[in-house]
Amino acid sequence: MTKIDYELSARLFKALSHPIRLQMVDVLSDDECCVTDVMTALKISQSTTSQHLLILKNSGIIYPEKHGTRTCYKVTNELSQEIIALLKKSKI
Repeated sequence: MTKIDYELSARLFKALSHPIRLQMVDVLSDDECCVTDVMTALKISQSTTSQHLLILKNSGIIYPEKHGTRTCYKVTNELSQEIIALLKKSKI
């Protein structure tokens, strides 16, 4: 039987518990994007985008990569991608 890390699981679910962050993970699961791309896709402000990206980064769901002056983000947590896929299948 696999042991569950309940603290880590709770942090993951807490980070995904906001609709904007769920959308961000969905958008970033398809391809890495910079802040401007995420802002445009979700139609939200730069400050809101940055705040939510920071939460996802600190929870280990996304990882930033520098490309010159741009910072691009990509999903590195497979479980969060699986959660998004399950949500899409469930049609909630």
